[in-house]
Amino acid sequence: MMNRLIPTAEASRESFNGRKKVTLAPGHSLMDWIRLGRTQGDLSGVGSNKTTVTPSQLARHNTQGDIWMAIRGKVYNMTPYLDFHPGGVDELMRAAGKDGTQLFDEIHNWVNAESMLEKCLIGKFDLTDMKYLMTLMKNQNILGYIYIYVMYSVHLQKMLIIHTSQVVFPVFYWYQNTADVVVVIYSKMPDMRREFVIVDCSEKELLIQVLIKEFSYFVHVGKSWWKLACGLVMITNKGKVEVFFAKQEQNANWSSLGSPLKLNQQFIRNKNIECRYRQWTVLSNTQVTHNTRLICVQPPAGCRIMTPVGYHVHIKAKISGMEIGRNYTVITPSLTKPFSDPNNVYLMVKQYTGGALSPWICSLKQGDKMLMSNFDGDFDLSRLEQTTYLAMFAAGTGFTSMVRLIVHSLFMLPNANFPVKLMFYNKSQKDMLWHDQLKALEEMFPSRFSVTHCLSHESDPGWRGLKGRVSDEQVKNCVDQMGKTKKPLFCICGPWAYNDMVETLAVLHGLDEKNIYVFTQRI
Repeated sequence: MMNRLIPTAEASRESFNGRKKVTLAPGHSLMDWIRLGRTQGDLSGVGSNKTTVTPSQLARHNTQGDIWMAIRGKVYNMTPYLDFHPGGVDELMRAAGKDGTQLFDEIHNWVNAESMLEKCLIGKFDLTDMKYLMTLMKNQNILGYIYIYVMYSVHLQKMLIIHTSQVVFPVFYWYQNTADVVVVIYSKMPDMRREFVIVDCSEKELLIQVLIKEFSYFVHVGKSWWKLACGLVMITNKGKVEVFFAKQEQNANWSSLGSPLKLNQQFIRNKNIECRYRQWTVLSNTQVTHNTRLICVQPPAGCRIMTPVGYHVHIKAKISGMEIGRNYTVITPSLTKPFSDPNNVYLMVKQYTGGALSPWICSLKQGDKMLMSNFDGDFDLSRLEQTTYLAMFAAGTGFTSMVRLIVHSLFMLPNANFPVKLMFYNKSQKDMLWHDQLKALEEMFPSRFSVTHCLSHESDPGWRGLKGRVSDEQVKNCVDQMGKTKKPLFCICGPWAYNDMVETLAVLHGLDEKNIYVFTQRI
């Protein structure tokens, strides 16, 4: 997720949290790409003659009819994939004939490129050319940085770098009493929240990750002779993080927290951290509409993770032999009783006809396992807590991005009185998500919350609401109301064309770009 400006060539170059999608021609879906690989086999053009490719050789393949690209130390023939890429031809051309690892990781570092492009593999990328490496470092503005920690593998982008003028390093220590062990991390981030602390405690290791803006700090130790229960997290003054663990053997005196492992006390840019997946267990799968399910999943034992408001998670599975991943926004169990199940995660998933992953997710039953990642995103909750008017334009399952914004505004800010307005666009009444709950929420907060429905394909003559698609007048009316307050926040989520239209209209009617946040489509 990210905040974007009016669409321009530069604005389309979005951060690692999201990107614009294009409308693919019929027969070019992800499932079609999987079928093509199965039926044709090799798509690399070199068959079994895999080779090592130098930077100069790679650079010669940089046209739409002949695109090679290096990703994570391997070179792929991207030409067959050109018309299947959801980001469009222009996005792929940005890295044609180049090492596209950094671009790939900025946009979707959670995607398994090896699985997706297996049939297109040409060979390894030769990164022994020091002249090339120095040029790459210069072009990426790496010169002038101080290398704090280097984990050099098969490509330059695994260098973990920190600019000393921008970063204040955390401090870590631990102490114990007869009943507890307490890990203390001074994040030096005044607006630190409990959601930005992730704890994994297993028989083999203890891993604590504290997210500090675009970086993460780790405490990572091995466990051997001692045992403890999963931690309780508290945040105190000036970003002090305390993680409490109950000793399973009372009065035991520990000589150390544990043996340091590879991530211990590392401070790393989030975009350079490998996406971490865990096995979650499905607790329930219930129907929301004719094609949408509400799925509740339970974290693995010893895992303590709370997804921040406005963030999403990645889900992956092997479909027809290929590893497929998709993003889903975490929501609450309901709108009217949002805190009824604080320990588990809820996802609202729409099953798309011909979809690669959504049919599998929607078919999961109680007890089934699901691979789900850490959360990802960049929504700043302080913007919501400081706003004087919250307006949300959502289309279809774009509503999921708005659920926790609504809940936080109405339930978690008891002294707030700013209006919370939802414009909700769907095809027909049968597609309206949580319609009854939205109505009940209006009755619970009559002076603050309102929802307006607009249907584009409704044929029922009894429908008395708005019909059609999002209009200039609807956006103008909302912007005019917001303009009467000091700090309006205008949030948008839906298909990319919808997002662009609403955002453009809002700015044309005078809303400052800094007051707009777009939850973009992601692949």
